Amino acid sequence: MICRWLAIFALIFFSTSVFCDVIYLKNGRQIECESAWEDGKEVRYKTGSGVVGIPRAMVAKIEKSSPKPLSPQTTQSKSAQPSNQSTVDSLDDAAKKVLARSFTDLGKNQIEKKDFVSAIENFKKAYAMVKDRETTFNLAMAYFQLKDDWNAELLFNEVLKLDPKNTTALNMLGEIAWRKEKLDEAFDFWQKSVQIKKDPVLSAKLERLKRERKASSSYDNSESLHFIMRYDGGKADPYLVDQISDFLEETYQKLSLQFEAFPTTSFVIVLYPQEKFQAITDAPAWSGGINDGKIKLPVKGIKSLTDDMKDVLIHELTHSFVNFKSSGNCPVWLQEGLAQYMEGKLASDEANHLLSALASSGQLPRIEQLNGSFMGASTDVAQVLYVQSLAFTSFLLQRQPFYHVNGLLEELGKGTELDDAFLAAYLQPLSRLESEWRQSLGGN
Repeated sequence: MICRWLAIFALIFFSTSVFCDVIYLKNGRQIECESAWEDGKEVRYKTGSGVVGIPRAMVAKIEKSSPKPLSPQTTQSKSAQPSNQSTVDSLDDAAKKVLARSFTDLGKNQIEKKDFVSAIENFKKAYAMVKDRETTFNLAMAYFQLKDDWNAELLFNEVLKLDPKNTTALNMLGEIAWRKEKLDEAFDFWQKSVQIKKDPVLSAKLERLKRERKASSSYDNSESLHFIMRYDGGKADPYLVDQISDFLEETYQKLSLQFEAFPTTSFVIVLYPQEKFQAITDAPAWSGGINDGKIKLPVKGIKSLTDDMKDVLIHELTHSFVNFKSSGNCPVWLQEGLAQYMEGKLASDEANHLLSALASSGQLPRIEQLNGSFMGASTDVAQVLYVQSLAFTSFLLQRQPFYHVNGLLEELGKGTELDDAFLAAYLQPLSRLESEWRQSLGGN
């Protein structure tokens, strides 16, 4: 019996689709997928981790492939090779539980390594064997980590049917609703959760959510292909809103090409009157905007889109792309360095002189120390942290093409530690690259 289970495990584990479509992008890159099709202004394609959409304007052509050549083993008749589904159906409950446990353990091991894509594949197999609270919850969490909100929401609701008091499912559903700017739904989920189990962190989020709801209860909505924008219709000029929407879509196209990343869910932009922005977000006075999963900006009485506001929009949207590309595993210095670089900023001679002086006196922190948020820093300290982040990131980009940064972000997205990610992307450790940069400044 054990041998039979192992054979079935191998059949399910190693099975792959023999069909493959290829999407040829205008930048020369190719995307291989199970299937691809046009859907309005997007090309959508299916992979093992779900359905992804990219702008149609980026695609040169779609090649619908024939079945891949089959190996001699797979040329046997279908009667001799049972399908995965018929194999699963033929198992008894005990066998299904054993296999579900095996796939679950594999998935959990991959989650620890932050390899969410591989984890999803194993959690899917476990879920196909046994649909219980654990297998449903594990698959939902993996989708949530990859920001596949549609699948995560569906599965977390299944979890609640099986376990109505599961506070983690309630918390995640609240987070998904909050990310979609469905604030009333988010409040209901989080309120139920704290009633079941007291949580000071969630209670603080509820208080912040109350402020957001109060401030934006009468806000208007404007939706485009990739953005949901909320704003005070009585204070934000409609012409300004249209300009912001057009600029965001234009910036989205540029950033998706630059980072080779195509987020599948809409970004939420909230425009607050200047007097409400700091009270709602707790942002420091020097902040021109924040990105806490949604991009929040103060509107300073302007009637049309200014260059300064364009820079803020590029900066904050870059954060969203970097967060998506790295699965939220990007250090703050690289986040801020890339956000400034994409604005078009470069470290000035004066800034480099300041960094050199700090390095020479031993007061310039090491790059690996710049992991915490800069939001709590004073204006003077924040200025140094931002300049240092920009200067070192610019050094990396001047030294090697941008695809090395993309490789670094992809490694971080797999859960790779920062030093190992640098070795994979740059073939050098971070410490050596930082030493070379400091030497270029004239510091130690």
